[in-house]
Amino acid sequence: MRAVLIMNPASGMSAMAATTGTAEKHEEVILAALRTHGIEAELRYTTPEDLGEGLAAQAAAEQADIVIAAGGDGTIHEVAAGLIGTQSALGIIALGTMNNLAHSLNIPEAIEEACAAIATGETISVDAGKINEHCFFEVAGIGLEAALFPSAEEVKSPGVLSTLHGIIGGLRILLAYKPAKLRISIDEQRHHPYHALQVTICNSRYYGPQFELVPDAVMDDGLLDVVIYKNFNKLEYMRHAISIVQGKRVYQPKVFHRRVKSLRISADHPMEIQADGLPHGHTPATVTVLPGALRVRVPVGAQLTSAPAAGRHTAERNSTPLTEQTSKATFTEKGPVNVR
Repeated sequence: MRAVLIMNPASGMSAMAATTGTAEKHEEVILAALRTHGIEAELRYTTPEDLGEGLAAQAAAEQADIVIAAGGDGTIHEVAAGLIGTQSALGIIALGTMNNLAHSLNIPEAIEEACAAIATGETISVDAGKINEHCFFEVAGIGLEAALFPSAEEVKSPGVLSTLHGIIGGLRILLAYKPAKLRISIDEQRHHPYHALQVTICNSRYYGPQFELVPDAVMDDGLLDVVIYKNFNKLEYMRHAISIVQGKRVYQPKVFHRRVKSLRISADHPMEIQADGLPHGHTPATVTVLPGALRVRVPVGAQLTSAPAAGRHTAERNSTPLTEQTSKATFTEKGPVNVR
């Protein structure tokens, strides 16, 4: 069994990170924890030129059984993108501030427990989303939320001035932003008109500052959760956002929610697009789900949601410890078929 560990040397340095420490300390603890489970990982560091996707794709091409991403959500997204459609499984060691993907997959934040999940857990297939030519694992957004993401990143950055600048910038965008007249087609059906501030497409349960816009969103059902904020004024939008942060679920008739396989969106004026917090131009947008596109190691019996399992795609699980597997898994569109 061959394992490659891809680390972001800057992860965990923030005081807000769940697991703080230096890159050297993280490296030492991770490698030692993996060795206790019989895994000798080959270490590679991300760089400004390669944030992880290229390193992961190379590891998959070299037939690595597992590629472990150690870093924040950004690093994990990059490594995951390099593994889409490959036989290599993703292992996650969350060293960031929010760790949304780890939370959505019930992967523990403690390094030793995350390494145990990688070594003794099971492999499942999860979905990815695609908006135009860009993949996402947590969320894609069109409209106000996408316009606000750069300010939100400033708020998360260290330093009082950066935080204040992000807050002020976000308020300016919020006050000036104008809703659009949208035409939206769901699952290749006819277009419907909407007057909306924002469209959010969720693949995972958590995104951004650990928002739970769709608490029962799952990553292995072959569907994306689309939320359209129709006919909202600014005050209603702010109240709704605050209610999400506080975990309240007040009935909101202006929020349209649907589970879909595909989505086409056009607008009467260009609206910003983001995917997992990164800007990707403006509308029009085509959104599709990539069912079972990523193989990932999770704790045995991890429940991705409380929603019924009916309708979920049939990705078989392999709960054999990695150190006991004698052959690699084969990948199919609907998930892995593991050969022991």
